[in-house]
Amino acid sequence: MKKLITIIAGFLFIIIAVLYHTMHMGGTPFFPEDLPVNYALTVLPLDSRPPCTTFVQELGALAGFKIVLPPKNIMDKYEQPAQLPAIKNWLQNNLSANDGVLISTDMLTYGGLLHTRLAPLTEEQKNDTLQYLDTLKQSNPGKDFYVYSIIPRLLVSDQLLPDRWYQWHIMQWTINMDKKMQGVPYDEKRYKDMQQEIPPELKQKYLDLYSQNALFNDQLIDLAQKDGFTGLIIGQDDTMAYGFPNRNRLAANDYFSKATFPPTYGVTQGADELGVMDTAAILLSKHEYRPKVFLAYGSSQVKDLLLHFVPDTLEQIALNKIKLLNGQVVDKVTDADFILFIHCGDKVGVSYLDIAKRVQKLMQEKPVALVDLSENYDYRECLLLSLVANNTPLSQLLSYAGWNSASNSIGTALAQSAIVTLQAKLLPKDKLPSLYAQNLTFNCERFLDDWAYEQKTRYKLKDLQELNGVNVDHTAPHTELVEKFIARELSIYKSILLYGNLRRFPFYQDDKQAYYLKDFKYQVTLPWERIFEIALKIEPTFVKKSI
Repeated sequence: MKKLITIIAGFLFIIIAVLYHTMHMGGTPFFPEDLPVNYALTVLPLDSRPPCTTFVQELGALAGFKIVLPPKNIMDKYEQPAQLPAIKNWLQNNLSANDGVLISTDMLTYGGLLHTRLAPLTEEQKNDTLQYLDTLKQSNPGKDFYVYSIIPRLLVSDQLLPDRWYQWHIMQWTINMDKKMQGVPYDEKRYKDMQQEIPPELKQKYLDLYSQNALFNDQLIDLAQKDGFTGLIIGQDDTMAYGFPNRNRLAANDYFSKATFPPTYGVTQGADELGVMDTAAILLSKHEYRPKVFLAYGSSQVKDLLLHFVPDTLEQIALNKIKLLNGQVVDKVTDADFILFIHCGDKVGVSYLDIAKRVQKLMQEKPVALVDLSENYDYRECLLLSLVANNTPLSQLLSYAGWNSASNSIGTALAQSAIVTLQAKLLPKDKLPSLYAQNLTFNCERFLDDWAYEQKTRYKLKDLQELNGVNVDHTAPHTELVEKFIARELSIYKSILLYGNLRRFPFYQDDKQAYYLKDFKYQVTLPWERIFEIALKIEPTFVKKSI
């Protein structure tokens, strides 16, 4: 009995010792400083969601930018558009005090992205927007002037009836019509069936939506060339390889090809990430920096994958985004500034440890930007848990992204990585711990948001609707309860990531000190009172230890 008690006491001592060393971290508290600000950018975002606003602010801070956004009380909120007269006055009054401007024409014209899907652009709206941009540019000749505009998505609006009833029908009709027009095999029976089922006025509305958008794109490119915009990007919202949106994208590409434009002009697949991409492009162009990128994939098949809501392969998307940043693709890891590693899992229950080992090995050679995708929107298909199991130092990732569409993730990861890589060259050495601490903070947001929420928790929330009658598309009056549920769920994944990996490895070290993430708190809100996206605020604490 005495021997058994001794053995149990020994085991308890070991457990307590392990827990103590896991939970307790020595070292001196480290408080990152704000990075030097050397540029002020007025931003009129695509809409008020975090990717278009908070992401731009946070990556702007990493770039040494002061990002000036419109007041929340005049911005859009879900089905409520922004107050356009107030938005235009704010923009006009704020630009003069700053170094440059980044403008979403969709916010300027419609009051937000969702509202571009409701009705075709009118002649009055088109002329008002083009005239406003022309006047604003002429009135601010010495300012950087960046503009982006979005081709509407393939699916018609969720907010209108009877439009929503015919989403699938219109999608099939336009895909097969585009195939027919391009002379490729199409489903003739389905095409004719859909043609008969869709109301004529709805078909005409859909045709007008894209014909007016194509005309606006051409005139916007003409205006940009005449006035000398610093940059112009035509983005394409969610679509597929065929359909009217893709025809508009190809037409804009052809229109751009008729003249010589700088790298800050172009067409891309994507919408929500264009704010952060333009922010990065501004920094890079100011310093004439062309990041060298080595492309790597989880498998040889990944680069040719065509995922949901994108018309291009993953490799085509990556090459396009690198081009828009005026970057260079290199053939050797040794020549790269960083590695863009794209993973896309497609099966649950298979091991991704071999891929995790490759990432770990590459991180020993160059900084790695990890795009962690799932073909079936399942967190188990992502690479993150395999990296934790493999003891890969997540705190040393240059960037991490795995949200929504592939273009969103690839664009965000590239923008963040280009910013941090250049800033590491520009900033004095004593500022580097602060740079990498702020970068890790953004990555922690991505771990919880892109992986734990978007790939796991969001789908679990559907149970709330089935069990408790909470409308997940309009959570009021239960929004606070839903936010608490999300926060509680995310705490599980925070513990896995923090105690299983993030605290164990320094995020930066020099010849004297090693810097660690000790802990972080977070706040979760539903900015649009729906579960499609969350706003996540991370409050980290750091320590440093002498080497």
